[in-house]
Amino acid sequence: MAGEKNSGWTGTFRTAAVFCAVMLLLSQSAQQGLAVSSPAWGMFSLWEGVTRWSVPALFMAWGMEDLEGGKGTWRPVLWGLGALVFWGVLYALAGYLLGGGTLSLSGLGGALTAALWGESASHLWILFPLLGLRLVGPVLGRFAAGASRGEAMYILALAVLLAGVLPIWTNFHPNQVLVTLTGRLDIHLVLGWVGYYLAGWFFSHYTIGRLEELILYVLGVAGLVLTLWGDRLVGGSRALWYGYTAPGVACTAAAVCVLLRYVLPVNRGLHLGEYAVGVYLFHPIWMLVFQRLGVGLGWLPQVVYVPLGALILFLLSIPPVWLLSRVPVAGPKLTRG
Repeated sequence: MAGEKNSGWTGTFRTAAVFCAVMLLLSQSAQQGLAVSSPAWGMFSLWEGVTRWSVPALFMAWGMEDLEGGKGTWRPVLWGLGALVFWGVLYALAGYLLGGGTLSLSGLGGALTAALWGESASHLWILFPLLGLRLVGPVLGRFAAGASRGEAMYILALAVLLAGVLPIWTNFHPNQVLVTLTGRLDIHLVLGWVGYYLAGWFFSHYTIGRLEELILYVLGVAGLVLTLWGDRLVGGSRALWYGYTAPGVACTAAAVCVLLRYVLPVNRGLHLGEYAVGVYLFHPIWMLVFQRLGVGLGWLPQVVYVPLGALILFLLSIPPVWLLSRVPVAGPKLTRG
């Protein structure tokens, strides 16, 4: 049934995705320099696997907002490009100034050049595929406005099969013809993020039956197991199962989305979802500040470093993001990606 709304769950989903994405970044940085066989690396790797679903979930959250109602204009492209340049310049300047540089025209020019060439902070990579999706947004918006439920499910099934299952299959059954064909078609690149973008709209636009809901929960748990231990249980490399379009990661993202819509209670009051994406974009600024001040999060026990560190960065980032969102016209666009 199309059109059913729950005033809280989409914001909650976006907030949960961002918080887990911050955890993901912390776990990835914490693994650097550690021996792969060490217990610490194994623990941080576990946190990384548990939160891999958060990046696909962010694209689902963007799809919920961008495609609902059959929206299909070029404005999101312009604002997306503006956000990319703004955050790129901000991080280039922050790194330059907090690294001991002085504010100058040459420093501003270097920051702008770096941002335009895409030489920005590593976590901003997510804005590039988002910009690509919004370039075809008018077409996707018209599809969302006119497609039947069956047509939408057909595209989602194609995305799961070709962008998720097929790479796994070709890894274990390297048929040269099939590998060459899929490489030339570049199916994985074409359908990977589009699938998540459309999935977000689908799960917010349609309701699903109880049986389908239960099946998604089972697949979500199985997907998490595959993400964490697929290389041991089935074979292949860790990267194969940790990929953002891997079937296990996709199933977990879908299950979390459905869980938040249909099961977990949602507070209909104040939501952080309006500022959540801005928190993701802003939070590494605090790491640069900590580095400049000679402090950090290293005092946290390793076993809780990832969740508590993410909570600290998340909470510290809310006030500046809230202030930025209050800038007339541009503020809300810059903080929502």
